[in-house]
Amino acid sequence: MKLTTKFGKRLKELRKKAGLSQQQLAELVGMESLNNISKLETGEQLPKKENLEKICKALCVEPRELFDFGHFKTREEIIIDLNNTFKTSTLKDLQFFKRTIDAYYESK
Repeated sequence: MKLTTKFGKRLKELRKKAGLSQQQLAELVGMESLNNISKLETGEQLPKKENLEKICKALCVEPRELFDFGHFKTREEIIIDLNNTFKTSTLKDLQFFKRTIDAYYESK
């Protein structure tokens, strides 16, 4: 998934969490057109630097929160991430991960 698409999904998620419509967010940011928010949310474009700060303020979030896409990863991407983590982990860390995973599945 492209950065612009991930950003758009995250922006929409945070906007809805804040209880704002696209129109309301556009007004708070000072964008002339509702279409601009729509373009951001559909991944057609990223916001201009000056609008990024306004968006954060309107949504009451830190900039890093707008770029937190971890939960949008596919199953395959997560498996790759986990494999990379496991490859560089100590035996003690791997044992901890195994106990944690086992405990999770036992509680289901």
